[in-house]
Amino acid sequence: MAMVPKHMTDDDIHRLKSEFDSLLESSYDGIILADADSILNVNASFGRITGVAPSLLKNKKFNELDTAKHICLAAVREVIRLTRYHKKSLTLQRKLASGNEIFVTGSPVFDPYGHVIRVLLNVRDVTELKNLEDQIKNLTGFCEETHQWDDNRAKRFQGIVAESPAMRLLLDLVLRVSRVNSTVLLQGESGVGKDVFARLLHRLSDRSEKPFISVNCGAIPGNLLESEFFGYEKGAFTGANSDGKAGLFEQANHGILFLDEVGELPLNLQVKFLKVLQDQYCRRLGSEKHINLDVRIVAATNRDLRQMLSEGRFREDLFYRLYVVPINVPPLRERQDDILPLSLMFLNQCNQKYNVHRTFGHELMSVLEIYEWPGNVRELRNVVERLVVTADTDVLTPRHLPLSMRETAFPGIPYAELPNTMNLKVARAALESGLIKRAVAKTGSSRKAAKLLGVDHSTVIRKAQKYGLDIRRTVLKARQGADDKHPENWTSLNSDKAL
Repeated sequence: MAMVPKHMTDDDIHRLKSEFDSLLESSYDGIILADADSILNVNASFGRITGVAPSLLKNKKFNELDTAKHICLAAVREVIRLTRYHKKSLTLQRKLASGNEIFVTGSPVFDPYGHVIRVLLNVRDVTELKNLEDQIKNLTGFCEETHQWDDNRAKRFQGIVAESPAMRLLLDLVLRVSRVNSTVLLQGESGVGKDVFARLLHRLSDRSEKPFISVNCGAIPGNLLESEFFGYEKGAFTGANSDGKAGLFEQANHGILFLDEVGELPLNLQVKFLKVLQDQYCRRLGSEKHINLDVRIVAATNRDLRQMLSEGRFREDLFYRLYVVPINVPPLRERQDDILPLSLMFLNQCNQKYNVHRTFGHELMSVLEIYEWPGNVRELRNVVERLVVTADTDVLTPRHLPLSMRETAFPGIPYAELPNTMNLKVARAALESGLIKRAVAKTGSSRKAAKLLGVDHSTVIRKAQKYGLDIRRTVLKARQGADDKHPENWTSLNSDKAL
């Protein structure tokens, strides 16, 4: 353990620690501080560069790091090991799956006896620094990216982000269900990505080489639904195609038919749907010929079908035909660990699409993680694209967010009323105060709020005192809004752990 000079007081130590935390978070490069067997601190910029949420690393033992999935963590662990062994600085280069190149540099921190007690890592994205190309050949080491999954399987999971426990459980369920032919009902709020999981089911199944037909049941006019789903023969009705037309069931034969917004189907068509699912054949309008079907049904809805049953707006028999394997897709606010990786994925896509080079500032990343995202993944994707195309700088900050989103994320900060001549210190104080108050109210604990904000607990307490925030009152209000049925989960506000 590092020795503390005798002349230093507790206040001096606290001040130096706060300054170090501020320095850590203000760095544009990724910074990691590690001891002999674990990671002590990680700044937000590391997440921006690598796509790995800092909350997944802080206070983790080296053997707990998911180095198989996140190859950059293998480089981090290797740099720490080599730095401690050789007792000198060294750098490794690696290439991320996104195509970006990073340098991971480790520097040893010694105690007065020459022992390495800490390793400070610097992670720098050098993709755009063309003038460093000649130096790459002289690096002390090289860490090649490897893959546990083969290329074919990697392509199947492309575009799926699953850092949160909820999403990992969901992916495991989807993988198991994909191996059978049972009907699946995807349930979840609008914008959570139910269509993404329907397509994933198709890619993982043995029907992956067969058709995947997707239809939004609420987007087809009622008078065309029957002809669209079952098809028709030539001359079946006025205006029919002279050659006839295959229906959606027929087009999806031997593959998967994805019924998005299945709750929008009218009752008269629900009866015919049920018969097709039971008999596994259909007939085109104007034809007596049966078309045998081998179609797997995957349905999705953001509506409460059970409530619709009680209201007589959805048939009970069809409901239980669809409700064979229900899969609930969680909203984005319940999978917070996925927000940063998703944001970076969308940012990379938009940068390529619009040929720009935007990056997230660490203040913006904190806002993105705190925001509730009522529109879920769809809203997140749209916000990132809006930031990319409207920002006046390459580094994106909270001021680039839509006004309505800023006001929602930071209640009590009147952005619309701020004068153009507002002092920068005053603006920063208002922002920090609103962030802390929001984080404490959201988590019900200043310790958890500190983790959410990516800072030390002492920093939250110090800034709360500086801005006159009553942390205990905020915690109390948050917990009064909790479920009264589970008082055993509450912690006394007089306990240090409660804060």
